[in-house]
Amino acid sequence: DDRTRQLQLPASKAIQSLASEPQADLAQERQRATLSAESLARRLYGEEGLQRRRELVELIKKDKRLSKTGLYSMTREEQYVRGLQILPAIRELILTHGLSRDEGEFCYRMVDESTAFELHYVMFVPTLLGQGTTEQVDEWVMKAMQSEIIGTYAQTELGHGTYLRGLETTATYDRVKQEFILHSPTLTATKWWPGGLGKTSTHAVVMARLFIDGKDYGPHPFFVQLRDLSNHHPLPGITVGDIGPKLGFIAVDNGFLRFDHVRIPRTAMLMKNSQVLEDGTYVEPPVQKASYATMVLVRAEIVAGASASLAKAVTIAVRCGQHRKRSQKSGRSRAKKKGVGGTRWPVFFPPSSFSSQQLFFFFFF
Repeated sequence: DDRTRQLQLPASKAIQSLASEPQADLAQERQRATLSAESLARRLYGEEGLQRRRELVELIKKDKRLSKTGLYSMTREEQYVRGLQILPAIRELILTHGLSRDEGEFCYRMVDESTAFELHYVMFVPTLLGQGTTEQVDEWVMKAMQSEIIGTYAQTELGHGTYLRGLETTATYDRVKQEFILHSPTLTATKWWPGGLGKTSTHAVVMARLFIDGKDYGPHPFFVQLRDLSNHHPLPGITVGDIGPKLGFIAVDNGFLRFDHVRIPRTAMLMKNSQVLEDGTYVEPPVQKASYATMVLVRAEIVAGASASLAKAVTIAVRCGQHRKRSQKSGRSRAKKKGVGGTRWPVFFPPSSFSSQQLFFFFFF
């Protein structure tokens, strides 16, 4: 009623006289910049390059399959199913608009969500290309690129991860049948955490210790089918599944994998570098650590990806710091005049003058 409003009015005016709008604070900070963010963006990417990036962002915004609306209200299963739609949606953008490979990768980075297909393209296919023979590449890579098979990279185990020489999954050569026997002899030999393994992948590059006549030749990569292509059921001797809920990567089906005396042909070993001949003769690779190449590549990409996450974190932190007051308004004004206190950057431009996308470009590329 009117009396209630009149009683409240003095208190409201007192608060309003000290308050400021966050958008106004950010606008003021941008006006203080001594360097134009737009000019810097043009310098970094060129006029045409910057315009093209903005066009690609608009394409992404228009595709409802790539919208994040309601994402954090979805269940784990809903996020997984949604994640399966992202790469097909981007592929459709590439085909419809004639995007280059670099432009397609840019769109995927802008969507910025991990999916069950990520290891297929980031680790599975690169390993086939980098460690397979010409014949193996011709047989498997095109199927992988056309999604006739979906793969993952199974290295990490319950007992060992980056310590490759400690892996416990074994591949024992049977020269009579010219086959390898894949086996998980211990609990800690269980492959654990590969993305896309839990539900999605039909195949995997499996890192296993090679044994010939009882001699340990160390870890080597093997191309292994895990599930029946007709019904997606695990093949005999293979136990595979999802490890369950996690703190992050909600849409990714990280999985576990065990082998019980599973036989694969000799030609399933990726033999671009090291080889096992029909009679069991082992041919050493020209570089002893060649099998580490995939993990070296991925670790470099992780560092690059971390810069993108850092750019977003910095954007959020700086913008929040501009309007979260830590002193009275008068005290804050004196701090401004003295050039101290508050959230101020001792650089030639305040980061709040950048959009989150511009900071992303600045740190990531």
